[in-house]
Amino acid sequence: MHKDYHDLLFGVRRSVRYHSRRRGFFEAVHAVVVFVALLFGSATLATFGAAFGETLPLWVKLIPAALTTVLSAADLVIGCMRRAWQHAELARQFIELERTLERNRAAPTAALITETRDRRLAIEVTEPPVLRILDTLCHNELLRAMGYPSEQQVPVGFWQRLFAQFFDFQQHRLHGA
Repeated sequence: MHKDYHDLLFGVRRSVRYHSRRRGFFEAVHAVVVFVALLFGSATLATFGAAFGETLPLWVKLIPAALTTVLSAADLVIGCMRRAWQHAELARQFIELERTLERNRAAPTAALITETRDRRLAIEVTEPPVLRILDTLCHNELLRAMGYPSEQQVPVGFWQRLFAQFFDFQQHRLHGA
């Protein structure tokens, strides 16, 4: 019973970390897009309105406007804020599961484990596809936070770390995840 409880608690905590990282990523992307759109939108107006803009070729003047349009459209299509909200909600649901498990830490029953697993599966069914490299990074982070020996961590390469928020780069190289 103790191992089942521990494994379930570990998985729930890893999911909280995963969705918190995803939320942060989408919020950061949205903030960068808004910043660039404001900056280049202002630059476009200044270029067209200022005397120094008169000597610039038209294509140079249009670069900030085009970049603003492309980034804003990408942000809209990707739905960064919608995705950030979705991951925040998923993290909240997993935190509720963790609270349930923590309240019953002293005497976890088979019924508690079964009910919590069922609730966890119900949440997971609503999740977007999980990025396995990012999930492994969260796994390693949780191992460190809980004081596990470093030998239990799964090695993740530099390029895998770099692209973890975008796609699973060389996922086949993960061992033990």
